[in-house]
Amino acid sequence: MSEIICIPKNDINKRFLLGKKGIKEVLAICLNPSTANEYKFDPTSKNIQIISKNNGYDGWWIVNLYPGRTSKPANLPSKANEYLCVENINLIREILSSKKYNISRVICCWGNNIKTHKYLLDQANQIIKIVESSGHLCECLGLTKLGNPYHPAPMSVNRFLGGINNVKIKKLNKSSIYNV
Repeated sequence: MSEIICIPKNDINKRFLLGKKGIKEVLAICLNPSTANEYKFDPTSKNIQIISKNNGYDGWWIVNLYPGRTSKPANLPSKANEYLCVENINLIREILSSKKYNISRVICCWGNNIKTHKYLLDQANQIIKIVESSGHLCECLGLTKLGNPYHPAPMSVNRFLGGINNVKIKKLNKSSIYNV
């Protein structure tokens, strides 16, 4: 089993990157980090690993619209920490352009909680532009009834996507849901 990479390590307040190196990698863009770290996965990271493997990828990375850790998106700050946002965007740009990563597909998977804070939508729009300018397509696992990319939480995967072994990566028509 390859090493879990977490940036930063040993930080309970923020996480910019989590994943495992591979020859062919998926980059998943979720809402915000929860409890997963360099020692253990949480349900979302477990699902991203399985979805990646089931779709033919041996490596995967999770980044987020906002790097502040909380298991409840309602507990995100009402105002974003601009320093964290800039650092987050810079890392995403680096991941998509650096030869250290082998990103083959980019999955947007932040769910409906994107509407809880304006800065999350702003971050999504900025990240979508970075993804496209890097030559990658924005893809998803499917869209919710509200038109947002499904989050890979176990409840969503089981209830709406037919279970973890049936999840396929699909094209995201982002122009129909965001002002990019």
